[in-house]
Amino acid sequence: MSRPGHRYEESWVHHPEAAAGTRVVMEPSDSQHLHRVLRLSSGTRCTVTDGRGSVFEAVLTASDPRRSELEVEHLLEIRQEPPRLSLAQALLKVRGIEDVFELCAQTPLRAFRPLWSEHCQLPRASDMAGQLDRLRRKAASAIQQSKQAWLCEILPPMEFEQFLSELPDDETLWFCDMEGSPAPQPKASGWIAIGPEGGFSATESARARERGAVLLSLGSTRLRAVAAGLYALGRLSV
Repeated sequence: MSRPGHRYEESWVHHPEAAAGTRVVMEPSDSQHLHRVLRLSSGTRCTVTDGRGSVFEAVLTASDPRRSELEVEHLLEIRQEPPRLSLAQALLKVRGIEDVFELCAQTPLRAFRPLWSEHCQLPRASDMAGQLDRLRRKAASAIQQSKQAWLCEILPPMEFEQFLSELPDDETLWFCDMEGSPAPQPKASGWIAIGPEGGFSATESARARERGAVLLSLGSTRLRAVAAGLYALGRLSV
């Protein structure tokens, strides 16, 4: 049960169909987490979010590792504005892209898009369906672990050139580059672009500059690609 005086923050749950006055059934993986990891029993007060900014008060009416149920009682708040930052990360070998996202999704993140780049370490013929599915599951886990109200959108992979051409004019592009400014930029909505190990190619860097990208330095030390995204998000979230 929640500690006395603690406002339903102990157990933060995501369910896309949450709405005041409804009963929702948790997926088996989430049910196992509630029952076996958090060891929650029936009657536990919870906070539940639909992942689109609405936050509700709820009670766990059935706690079972295969099927847990929540009774959503009433709306607590609506967080109107989604996160302003999104991350485009060049694909990495093995499951590096999943390691990147698992860290970055614990910060407010509007969207995440894998990129095919010139120096990408993953073969173009790779089947991405499984990785995208795992990224979506990690997004759902992250929203519960970090107590966020907006679920990060997982977008399909895109060629870097297409990504640049389709980026809306009102979206800032922060392009991580050793020659960039170390000072955080004024708060704005937009995308952070992180290259593969060794960085983007000279051609890709030139195209980003032509597009009007804001060059952002991550300091004098050389960061691994799996660490750069989280560092950049931290710099721009201040």
